Formats: sequence, structure tokens, C-alpha cells
Amino acid sequence: MTITITPFTVDPECNCKTIPQGCSKEEHLRESHKPITYWGIHMDNRFISFTSSKELAEKTKAWMEKWLAGKLDKQ
Repeated sequence: MTITITPFTVDPECNCKTIPQGCSKEEHLRESHKPITYWGIHMDNRFISFTSSKELAEKTKAWMEKWLAGKLDKQ
């Protein structure tokens, strides 16, 4: 089994009722609603989970590999 991590970006939607005075909608979106990067965890190219940081994704990957190695050793 191959476990990989990959980044993906989400562009948050603007549901603001008002935009600050003197600010264009484009400027508001650029400054207040910046894209968010998450880190996906995949096993054999199947999505398993995601985290909010690369560090957490790497820790999760290491844990999964260790857990799977223990499971396979017991078979």
C-alpha cells in the first residue's frame, strides 16, 4: 500500500453582507478571503483524510505506515 500526501487549495466564498466602505469587491476578496491550503492523505490513490498543515499530514502518514506495518506483520 502506498500512502501519499498532496496539497489542495480551497477558495472560500464571500458571504459578507457588506463590503467595507472604500474597498472594491475584488480588493475585499483578495484581502479578506485568501485561499486556504489543506493537505490530503491518500492510500493507493484513494482519499482517506485531510489536515490543515503539511506537518500534521506527514505525522498522520508516518502513523498510518507504522500501524499498517504492524497489522501486516500479524497476518
